[in-house]
Amino acid sequence: MKLRYYLTIAKLAFIILTPIVLLILPADFFDTGRSLCLSKLLLNVECYACGMSRACMHLIHFEFEDAFAYNMASFIVLPLLAIVWVQWFLKEFKRFKLYRLAGIS
Repeated sequence: MKLRYYLTIAKLAFIILTPIVLLILPADFFDTGRSLCLSKLLLNVECYACGMSRACMHLIHFEFEDAFAYNMASFIVLPLLAIVWVQWFLKEFKRFKLYRLAGIS
């Protein structure tokens, strides 16, 4: 049971630290010019998600024109991702509180 408690703490740390790290990194951190998309690498065809990481990174830093240039769907994806991220945090925090109330720490 203690292992689950420590895993919950690790998940909470990941959930909290990831957005902070993305805010600290420069907006052009992922702008290497080389694509990691399998459809681009194997078939030389851009998919709907091509450029999404770069676009979301620019969107986080309020560089709207660059985000739109990389992938205009990022204006929909990033808010949805933020909602899912908050829901995940609340679920893990609730689990953490239950472990604390049960005296597992």
